[in-house]
Amino acid sequence: MKAQQDMGETMGELGLAFIKLTKFENEEAVCNPQRTRANDMKNLATAAVKASRFYRELNSQTVKHLVNNYRIIQLPPLLGIK
Repeated sequence: MKAQQDMGETMGELGLAFIKLTKFENEEAVCNPQRTRANDMKNLATAAVKASRFYRELNSQTVKHLVNNYRIIQLPPLLGIK
């Protein structure tokens, strides 16, 4: 779970870094190849941010299911089931 959380944070930071770089590239672009590269970087940044959100959602779902499984495991002794 720690690895999932770290991966989500890293992907988010990467995405934000590329978004900042893309903004700079768009402001300073003089010719079409620079604009094309900025657009490609924007697509990469968007994908990284989306991946970060997916990792965070995955982590949330993992915690939810682990808690549920833990409750199920703890339930039989409480019911007198062996």
